[in-house]
Amino acid sequence: MSDGSSTPYLVVETGSHEGQRINLTGAHLTVGRLPNCDVQFEDPYMSRTHAALWQRGGADYVEDLGSAGGTFVNGEAVTVPRRLYPGDRVRLADLQLRYSAGEGGRTAVRYDVGEQRADTINNVGRDQYVQHFIQQQRENFFREIAATRTRARGLIWVGVLVFVVGLGIAVVGWYKYFGQIVNFSSASMPTTDDFSGFLIFAVGGLVNVVGMLLIIAGIVLHIVATSRRRRVDRDLPPPQLMR
Repeated sequence: MSDGSSTPYLVVETGSHEGQRINLTGAHLTVGRLPNCDVQFEDPYMSRTHAALWQRGGADYVEDLGSAGGTFVNGEAVTVPRRLYPGDRVRLADLQLRYSAGEGGRTAVRYDVGEQRADTINNVGRDQYVQHFIQQQRENFFREIAATRTRARGLIWVGVLVFVVGLGIAVVGWYKYFGQIVNFSSASMPTTDDFSGFLIFAVGGLVNVVGMLLIIAGIVLHIVATSRRRRVDRDLPPPQLMR
């Protein structure tokens, strides 16, 4: 990787770091949130050690390091080291950058296509396919999340109903048991029937516990669905945010 005006670089196009430039002057650079990364970004969606930028045979490559938010080149997920060509868009989580070989720098020739126009058309078609695939995944996840939230609300309402019924049973049992205690005389011993109020009270309390468990289960399920929604928005952003 050369110095001066011919130095290849990546420049941030969108987000809080817009305009920040990464000069690819080293043989190997790590990018992430950790202070010991060669290039550090204070971005909550970026992994601690997100990606690597390195050179081989006079060409620059980007490699994902198992990040949560993913690394993309022109909308395509990077699963193996990917060579960069002038004009390529690189997305690290929510951060989008553009690669340039530098003014007067080397010009990379793509031998994998017959002509540049065909390559451009192929890139457009590929990007559209990737965006359509991501949109389908988002819709599938959102349907599942919506169904989970519906089940969560159902559990909460059923739990509330069961709790109210149990509370009513417990109140009836308590008053009946309290009345029986008052009517006990020192001359008579309480019979099994005299404790029916206590049994009713105990049943009501048990129903209350069941209602509370249903309410807690519904709340936990709703929290899980909300957390999953945030994770989908982070890992699979809307296609328009990828441009």
